[in-house]
Amino acid sequence: GLGTGHRLLCPLVTMSRMAHHSRAKLLSEATHEDLVKAAERCDANETILAVWRVPKDSRGPAACSNFPAPLLLPCFWPHLCILSPVCLLGYVAAKGVAKGTTYVLTDRHVHVMIDASFGPCGQCYRTGTDWGTVGLNEVRSLVVNNASSGVFSCCCAAGSLNLGVPYGSPVANYGGGKRTLPSTLRMFIANPDEARALIQDAKAKYTGTNAGGGANVTMISPGGTAIPQMSAAAAEKSPAEKIADLKGLLDMGAIDQGEYDAKKRELLNQM
Repeated sequence: GLGTGHRLLCPLVTMSRMAHHSRAKLLSEATHEDLVKAAERCDANETILAVWRVPKDSRGPAACSNFPAPLLLPCFWPHLCILSPVCLLGYVAAKGVAKGTTYVLTDRHVHVMIDASFGPCGQCYRTGTDWGTVGLNEVRSLVVNNASSGVFSCCCAAGSLNLGVPYGSPVANYGGGKRTLPSTLRMFIANPDEARALIQDAKAKYTGTNAGGGANVTMISPGGTAIPQMSAAAAEKSPAEKIADLKGLLDMGAIDQGEYDAKKRELLNQM
């Protein structure tokens, strides 16, 4: 009957989708189950290239990344003692969210999926499934932070890859103060250098065939120098648009104030 046909059809559809993503790389403790969940949520015309999870040893640093650092000063220790139950609950919740976070790279987008559960019994609180997306042509910078330069590196270091994304992007990390700007997606993953290379390659292929591509991209290695790279589409932007792009790079820390002022003067002269 109809019910039997539907039960037979669903596995066939799932197998067809998974065959489409058969070359996807499972990195940073990602599993085949994560790939299946990602395939269910991606568009049918997307191809998954890689999937990452926040590894076990990085969940603590990820949970601490938004902790208000001034509370660690001795003058605030009495306040910290009073607020310790709240801080502990916040840490447990943030660590649970980090455990349930999956990053997905496709040939068109970077997706962030959060499906977390945490609490004394492990299932007391659930976030539901959150799904955020940023287009590869919107990624403005790729910055690798090694473990020694990470947040709270003295006690719980972890490597990460920071993606510069537009302000207001659903994948941007908020609440990090000056450590993480609201236009940054911070991926706490194993081997961020490999992830940067994969995203850089996927973006280059996508923007090379997509007329809408052309945002500035800045590739930065630990201790390296920011080198803005502009595609042909970006080169055709007006001086005013280029100044706006420069301001975004300045806000993300990809260039310093001196570089910004010098390039801005050149663009103003062109106007």
